[in-house]
Amino acid sequence: MSRKTKILLVFVSCILGFLFIDRFLFQSLLFSVPNEMEWDTSPWYNFLRKRKEIRFSEKENGVLLLGSSIALYSVLPDVFSNKVNRTLPDTEKIRTEFYSHPSLTPSDFYYYKEDIASKKPKAVVYLINPADFQLEFLKETVEGIEYDEKGFLEESIRIRHQNRLLYPDLFLEDHWKEIYDLDKSQLESFVSKLISYGVRYRSFFYDPVMAWYMHRFRWGRSYHYYTGVIPKEGIYLRGWVKPEFEIDCEISGNQWRESIFIQNPGTNLKIYKTSPKEELLFDKTYAKKGWYYLELTFSEKLEKLKLKFQSDKPVSSLAVDYRIFGTEEIYGIRLSQNFCRSEFRENLSYIRIPGIDDSRLESMASDQYDKDYDLRIYRKNDEENVLNRFKKIKNAKVLLSKQKSFVSWSQMKYLNEGIRYLSERNIPVLLINSPENPKEKSVYSNSPWYFGYLEFLEKISEVKYGFLDASDLFDRKQHFMDPHHLTYSSSVKASEKFADWFSRYYRSGFFHKP
Repeated sequence: MSRKTKILLVFVSCILGFLFIDRFLFQSLLFSVPNEMEWDTSPWYNFLRKRKEIRFSEKENGVLLLGSSIALYSVLPDVFSNKVNRTLPDTEKIRTEFYSHPSLTPSDFYYYKEDIASKKPKAVVYLINPADFQLEFLKETVEGIEYDEKGFLEESIRIRHQNRLLYPDLFLEDHWKEIYDLDKSQLESFVSKLISYGVRYRSFFYDPVMAWYMHRFRWGRSYHYYTGVIPKEGIYLRGWVKPEFEIDCEISGNQWRESIFIQNPGTNLKIYKTSPKEELLFDKTYAKKGWYYLELTFSEKLEKLKLKFQSDKPVSSLAVDYRIFGTEEIYGIRLSQNFCRSEFRENLSYIRIPGIDDSRLESMASDQYDKDYDLRIYRKNDEENVLNRFKKIKNAKVLLSKQKSFVSWSQMKYLNEGIRYLSERNIPVLLINSPENPKEKSVYSNSPWYFGYLEFLEKISEVKYGFLDASDLFDRKQHFMDPHHLTYSSSVKASEKFADWFSRYYRSGFFHKP
């Protein structure tokens, strides 16, 4: 065997070895780790994993709930499917799955259309909002407005995770010349992500591993959102509770151990057993701020026990993190992530829980809500990306309100082509213009542009397509956390309403006609 042949064989072996490790072993490891991450964490990993796991059989009536975070905060899959299934025989009952991630635009949908079709859904319910059309790239000109297509493309190349992590191959195929002209190093970056899953997914490879580690070796003390048992008085999503609360705890045997966080030095905590009669079980004053273990031992083996907690030093939400709420909330202690559950659960990343964070808004008077809203959403001198985007979107709505006719841009074209692609493959699409906060909608809802926008959505396709306008579903601003995300209880109501509309289309034969 010649020296050149040996070198060639070694080179080919290295390439094959790399491909095996990268395309098979790495992928297998990435999605075999238990996923114990909660709602609204590691969105790209959770979307990839969710997308990989979605499969509808030929006999199933699978329905995909598609959209951005607006969809995630507008509809609850279980509520939606349960309401629909109440009126259906067993053979026709549906199963719903989210196909959704934050900032999912019509252009993202366009690039996902083949994957969506491969899931074999019987229908797609797509919740969309004007904000999904990337309004922040609208610019005022002498003639009126224009959409900054170049600016959006540059952001897609340099910043947007979707283009760079979720479909770099398809995006590169369509835009390789623009990427090359903009920045040769970006072209190299896209090519490396195209070739190697390791390079593409390295930014979130450790997320599920770290969640698993934190749960077992840090007792759930470092986390984003709470996953434990919800107290009778409710829970703030980051684990803070009211100064006094009751909670049903899962007990393994005759010993209970948990963690709590004390904010104010000198805080006294009392824990009571509530039945058959109230009994003081724990009484301690903590000299320092920090995390502490709680341990209780019982004379008999238990499975569940209702406990009452009382802490004597109130904590201001403004002292903990002033950005979360506009107006002050009063906390007691902070609970560890999985407080009062005997074990950590998997597959929670697309399950939303009710929190005081949004229920507090529903009981506010109009002027109190406005004050809180402006401090949370439009506070000055804050460079947080999400808040900056809200401000830009509101400015864009002002521009649209001045237009004398409907103006479209590339995102409308992507939406049109994506829906037509599914319709042509006998996959019906029910497009819903999602609820919008009346505080924000009033800026542009009576403009010729907005009427043209609704007309555009209504006429996208003549076959296998339906459109419903739900923008006025809620007339009270207190149903909204921000311009277009619903509170939890409002999402329950919206899910039931969407289910009624879906059922009406279903009964009409809309989803069954060839």
